[in-house]
Amino acid sequence: MLHSWVGRAAAICGLLAVLFALMVGFGTATPASELGDYPAEDALAADYDRYVGESVQVTGTVTGTEPVEIAVEYEYAANGKRYSGTLAIVVRNVDRAVDEGESLQVYGTLGPDWTITAENSVSVPATNYVAMYLVSALAGLWTLGRLVCGWRLNWQTGALCRREEPLRPIRALRTQVQEVRA
Repeated sequence: MLHSWVGRAAAICGLLAVLFALMVGFGTATPASELGDYPAEDALAADYDRYVGESVQVTGTVTGTEPVEIAVEYEYAANGKRYSGTLAIVVRNVDRAVDEGESLQVYGTLGPDWTITAENSVSVPATNYVAMYLVSALAGLWTLGRLVCGWRLNWQTGALCRREEPLRPIRALRTQVQEVRA
């Protein structure tokens, strides 16, 4: 089956269909409070008063430091409509210094008037996300480079074939430079 273009195309389409089904299936899974999944941003936006006095866990961007205030984004659907926006929540009892722009994850007790008394909190500097994206991009480029240097596409069969002699871009560049100098 995988020795022809049609078979390979069918296999790729099948795998993409499974990937899409899993993505949708896990994307629509609801939280299970019996497993320790606390109400979060979307639940607070949908029905804040229901969770007052309960333990919650939210993540937001620090917008103020005296008192600590975070902007929490939410998105949920109810009655056939989609709701999205940003909540402003004051966090009390934060045990560490935070700066504006940092991401702050808070676990604590939800109080009235959009407050959370923190029992535990974790802050992530905004620069960590830049580093994460940069490292991920470099890793992706390195992997693509390894793929291109070690493998080639056989256009007649549609298969990836190992190169008999891997491409050496640096060696080719040196050869080009030596030819220009000569």
